[in-house]
Amino acid sequence: MSETKDHLLKDSFILFLATSIVNLSNFIFHMYVTRKLSPSDYGALATLLALVIIFIMPAQALLMTVAKKVSIYKAHNQFEKIHGLFKKTTKWFLILGMFYFIFFMVFSGAIMKFFNMDDVVLIVILAFISIVAILLPVVRGILQGLQKFARFGLNLISDAVFRLLSVILFTGLGFGLRGALLSSLFSALLAYVLGLFMLSEFLKIKEENIQLKKREFFGYALPVFFSMVAFSILSYMDLFIVKHFYEKEQAGLYAVTSIIGKAFLYFPMAIAMALFPKVSENFELNKNTKGLLIKSVLLTGLISFTGFLFCYFFPEFVIKLLTGGKKYLEITGVVKIFGLAILPLVLLNVIINYLLAIHRYFFIFIMYSGIIVYAGLLWFFHKTFYQVIFILFLVNLIIFILSFCSIFIYGTVKKNLKEKIVGI
Repeated sequence: MSETKDHLLKDSFILFLATSIVNLSNFIFHMYVTRKLSPSDYGALATLLALVIIFIMPAQALLMTVAKKVSIYKAHNQFEKIHGLFKKTTKWFLILGMFYFIFFMVFSGAIMKFFNMDDVVLIVILAFISIVAILLPVVRGILQGLQKFARFGLNLISDAVFRLLSVILFTGLGFGLRGALLSSLFSALLAYVLGLFMLSEFLKIKEENIQLKKREFFGYALPVFFSMVAFSILSYMDLFIVKHFYEKEQAGLYAVTSIIGKAFLYFPMAIAMALFPKVSENFELNKNTKGLLIKSVLLTGLISFTGFLFCYFFPEFVIKLLTGGKKYLEITGVVKIFGLAILPLVLLNVIINYLLAIHRYFFIFIMYSGIIVYAGLLWFFHKTFYQVIFILFLVNLIIFILSFCSIFIYGTVKKNLKEKIVGI
């Protein structure tokens, strides 16, 4: 058994522990803000944070692209190339971050109108978050590619814990919704600075005139970008539709439901984080990767299903723990099943990481076809929360099944094609 396979469980456990702490910190964050903010303000906060995730997908694409590139450097012991990669990618994405800032400023009115908001300062804060958030994945991508999972996990933890401390400070000073959003800006900035210290030993190793072709780099970054955007849309479209069509109070109730589901079911994301650089390295060295995939899917499914069972049998406890009051208890029935609805999406994330690591991109067409169907169904069928959740589950289940099958269909087609060529 290879070293990479031997270490999958260990490294997954390290990241699982880190992301568990992150999820716990984020859960406490939401426990605090649901007590400090009204349901309508909380719904606005959840929507704005989801917008951050959607709009920084180029940064997430960068993280996976940098991790992929660094994993190749690691496989060939070319650590001296990391400094040049850091400098070039930082420059490219700082420019992108400035474009994002301008975008939010120009379209602030349209954004507020669509989501029924009336405070332009929130959009300004969002614009600044986009700049920092677009740079943070540079350092995290290098840490992930080097398989420095302890440092990577510590960086994630520092971000989440500082956000929690910041929101307590800012809301305590009376900044309300603005303060809750500001906490994400300051925590991301701290995590970025900390990431630079974590990489200092590698950034000191300099190589002159590193060759990093934009076409080669962005040629991989683009499919990563499109897949991450698609995954984010699938994750948050229900929240956006509810925020647009429902009254502010009802949108706030659904936001709580969404946060509960993701808090319990995004714990196994650590497995996908550990899987990606390992599959990338094995693929680069022409080693088998399907064993890592199957192991990751099974582990993810087991952890996620455990989260669902907890929500199903103890929904009132979870709601009271998060919100501290009875005003959210009317969503008890929805919370019971939301975990199951989001399960296919969590499993899909494993498939996405695997396929990107081995350069298979047909699943992107599957995802966007599903998004079109998803958007159409939600736009016309959103009368109740149960209707929204059923569509969420059904569409993501179909996308997951088709994407998973594409892995083995591709291998069969490739094998048959080779046999025909040999036969000729």
